[in-house]
Amino acid sequence: MKKILLIAAAFAAIWLCNTHESTALDKPAGPKYEYAVVKWDGPDRLYYNLPDKFEMVHISKAGVKIPGEAQNEEFCLAYAANKMAAEGWEAINLNSRRILFRRAK
Repeated sequence: MKKILLIAAAFAAIWLCNTHESTALDKPAGPKYEYAVVKWDGPDRLYYNLPDKFEMVHISKAGVKIPGEAQNEEFCLAYAANKMAAEGWEAINLNSRRILFRRAK
C-alpha cells in the first residue's frame, strides 16, 4: 500500500510541475542584431557585405596611402575595422582575410 501511495504522490508531483506555466517564455527576446562581413581581397581592395548593400572599395582611391613597411592585408583590415566601428559596428570574429561585425538593430 505504501508503494502505491508513493507512486501516486510521485505522479501527482510530476503532473503539478508540468501544469505550472513557465515564466521564461514570457520574457521579451534578446536584442536583435544585424551582421556584416568585410573581406580583404588584394593589395588595397576591400569587400563590404552589409545588410542592405554590397560595396567594393579600393582604399587608395579613397585617399588612404598604405605605409611602405605595413602589410597590406593587416593595414586594410584595420582601416575597415575603424571605419565600421565609427558606424556602430562591433567586430565579433575575424580570420586572416575577413572580419565579422554585428550591431543592434
